[in-house]
Amino acid sequence: MLGISWARICQIHKIARKLDLNKDDVQAMVLQLREGSVEHKPAARLESIVECDEVYIVAGHKGQPSGVKKCRKGRRNCLKGDRGRGTLAKEKPPIFGMIQRGGQVVIRILEDVRQTTIQPIQPLIKATIRPGTLVLTDEYTIYKRLPEWGFEH
Repeated sequence: MLGISWARICQIHKIARKLDLNKDDVQAMVLQLREGSVEHKPAARLESIVECDEVYIVAGHKGQPSGVKKCRKGRRNCLKGDRGRGTLAKEKPPIFGMIQRGGQVVIRILEDVRQTTIQPIQPLIKATIRPGTLVLTDEYTIYKRLPEWGFEH
């Protein structure tokens, strides 16, 4: 039962006792139900008014704490990476988010977000946002092609 929270283990044991089943069988059934519900969840399809933006989060170097500069001492340590936009290969992976006003949120980690390598964003936007939708963004140049792709910008 590694990788399962203590609360979930207690729930599995409780279900096993009530149904008079083996706890391992109950765990397998719970796992199948959880995986099945995630697999059959329909892909998000955003419409109406959608906001898109990217953020670059300094993730740090796993196992190499000396590779990340700290910007403050004490309780409020924060990581400080190189200036500018990051890439997945560096310590600042770009995270691209799309949110429908009053609706769903879709977040993806991208390899990079540049006008010359727009391929990661174009299929993601086309697959997630319904054509003709009003898309609100900042002034970053990667979003200038939205009208070409069939979106209001």
